Amino acid sequence: MTEEGVSPAQKTPVPRWTSEHLANERTFLAWVRTSLGLIGLGFVLARMGLFFGQIAALQAPGNLKFKSGGHEFIMSGIIFLIIGTIFAAYSGWGYERVRKAIDAGRYEAASRAVHVLTLIVVGGGIAIVVLVVWKTSGLD
Repeated sequence: MTEEGVSPAQKTPVPRWTSEHLANERTFLAWVRTSLGLIGLGFVLARMGLFFGQIAALQAPGNLKFKSGGHEFIMSGIIFLIIGTIFAAYSGWGYERVRKAIDAGRYEAASRAVHVLTLIVVGGGIAIVVLVVWKTSGLD
């Protein structure tokens, strides 16, 4: 027996790349959180579009031009829902790819995915700001 009261035979061996696999799992969970955030944003935007559509219909019940109010938000919401779902699928694929690369000892960082996600989020954020300013300024 050792000092801790546990025999060496009872100790569980720690795999060679444990910390790398745990980091991969944390990264996977971060991608899942990001995709859930994008899906949530898409849902909120779509609901905002429905809300603007209802307000437009109440303000001008006979005017067909205002009947489609808010469709820009609905479309951007659907786009973010799709992007979030794609990133959820990508996170699972990326996790498995990195897990195999770690086991093989040939891991390389995927900076392209980070750049793509950054461009999508920044572009989407700018589009949302433009939509909100345009819809709330009364410049329809």
